[in-house]
Amino acid sequence: MNHIDKPKVVIFDLYGTLVKFGIMHHPFRQLLKWARENGRTPKSDDARTLMTVNGDVPELAAALGIDAPDEMIEQVHLHIQEELDSLTLYDDVIPTLTALRRHHIPIAICSNLAFPYGKAIDLLPREQQLIRGLSYETGFIKPEAGIYHAVVSQLQVQPEECLFVGDTLLADYEGPRQFGMNAYHLVRGTPSNDHSINSLADVLATARNE
Repeated sequence: MNHIDKPKVVIFDLYGTLVKFGIMHHPFRQLLKWARENGRTPKSDDARTLMTVNGDVPELAAALGIDAPDEMIEQVHLHIQEELDSLTLYDDVIPTLTALRRHHIPIAICSNLAFPYGKAIDLLPREQQLIRGLSYETGFIKPEAGIYHAVVSQLQVQPEECLFVGDTLLADYEGPRQFGMNAYHLVRGTPSNDHSINSLADVLATARNE
C-alpha cells in the first residue's frame, strides 16, 4: 500500500464499498430484456441513461424510450424495494466513518447509481455530514471527470487533497487518479498491494497519517 499524505477529505463509493446487497434482482436488466424482446434495439448508452436521469422508474423507462405496461413498472418497483430492504453496511463502515468524524475529516459519497438506489445513503449515520456526488444528480458517471469535479467543487478542495476509495478499479481508482486525486482500490479478502487495500481500516491509517 503506497503512502499517501493525510487527506483533507475522504470520498467513498457507495455500493460494494460501504453498502452490500442481500438480494439482487437486477430489475432494470429485466426491463431492458423485456424491451428487447418487444422490438427495442439496445443502445450503447443505456446504462449511462439509467444512472444520469434524476427520476423514478416511469421517468427512467421513458428516458430509455420504453413504453412498458403498468405491471412491468410495478414489478420493477417491487424488485427494487426488495433489494433496498436487503441492504446492509459492511462491518468496517461504522467504525471507519465514526473515526473519520472524530478526526474532523469530511466525507463525501461519489457513486454511479439509478435514482431509486440513492435511498441507500439513509443507512449511513445521520450525524455524518455527507457531500453527495451521485450520478443521477450530477448528470455524469464515473470515470467521467464531471462527477469528480462536482464533488471537489462542493468540498472546496483541490483534487490532490482528496482520497478516493471504492471497489471498482476504473471508476474508483484509475478515474480519480487521472483527475488528480489520491485513491485506493478496495478489494476485500485479498492482500493489500501498491494500489489496493482490503479493509476500510487502512483508510483510517492514512487519515491519521500513520
